[in-house]
Amino acid sequence: MSRIRIFFATDIHGSTLCFKKFINSAKFYKADIIIMGGDITGKFIIPIIKKNNYYEYTYLGTNYKFTDNDELNKHIKRIREGGYYTAILDEDEWIEAQNNKDKLNNIFEKVIGETLSEWINYADNKLRKSNVKCFIQPGNDDDYIVDKILEEAETIINPNEKVVEVGENLQMVSLGYSNITPWRCPRDITEEELNKKIETLMKNVNEGADIIFNIHVPPYGTGIDEAPELDENMRPKMGPGGVIITKPVGSISVREAILKHQPILGLHGHIHEARGFAKLGRTLCLNPGSEYQEGILRGVLIQLKDNRIRDYLFTSG
Repeated sequence: MSRIRIFFATDIHGSTLCFKKFINSAKFYKADIIIMGGDITGKFIIPIIKKNNYYEYTYLGTNYKFTDNDELNKHIKRIREGGYYTAILDEDEWIEAQNNKDKLNNIFEKVIGETLSEWINYADNKLRKSNVKCFIQPGNDDDYIVDKILEEAETIINPNEKVVEVGENLQMVSLGYSNITPWRCPRDITEEELNKKIETLMKNVNEGADIIFNIHVPPYGTGIDEAPELDENMRPKMGPGGVIITKPVGSISVREAILKHQPILGLHGHIHEARGFAKLGRTLCLNPGSEYQEGILRGVLIQLKDNRIRDYLFTSG
């Protein structure tokens, strides 16, 4: 009799606190497999400006000034726990970066690389002596430098665009891309390209194997892909009474692939506010949502018995 316990989370967007919670979820939930579904890197840098005898920065509308290096480390820790990166620069360096896109990109790539390397070391130290399988893939927001850094890990497997064994006669098909978004992220691709990638992967699935889809973007029109509808200024549209208008933004290709191949489980993310579940045929599709800016790791714990879902539980902590 085969039993597997899976913990799935996604969309932590650079939050060091959420990453550490994810790695420790293996022990906390007694999980055999932990999966991070994409969008692991942050979106913004908070510049900490080094002046003559003090540091200064603005974070969430509040200006901070301090002189002590111990205070500096505390501020960096708090900022990074909320999913923002930090860069210590003098005023001239920051002015130059603001006026030079290549300079700013170089700073951003540097802090992404440093942060991911720290995360990898943390994961390796925590998981090295365990039998836990840890899968972390990039999402549509993540730059392609992420893949190279993940390959350096001892205990982490990047399953993106691969078919991997996760249990006896159980394989996982993973894809970190999304259909086109208004933000034109690094891994936004057309529905046709999504379809092609999924079908190419399915050719590598063993005949008769049960399948898990670990696909970052959720299937279209399932409720777990509902996001605010945006106006021409990229602001949410408001309905009567100030209610935000939402619409489905998931992938039609992913929906069609699920209906065609009927995996036992679909693990998705991408839409932070669309926490929930949906059924497409026999497939249970899950989106745990995301609250990374609050340092809260939202996830879902799934129990499999003989490659069938016995129960699942949304988690938050």
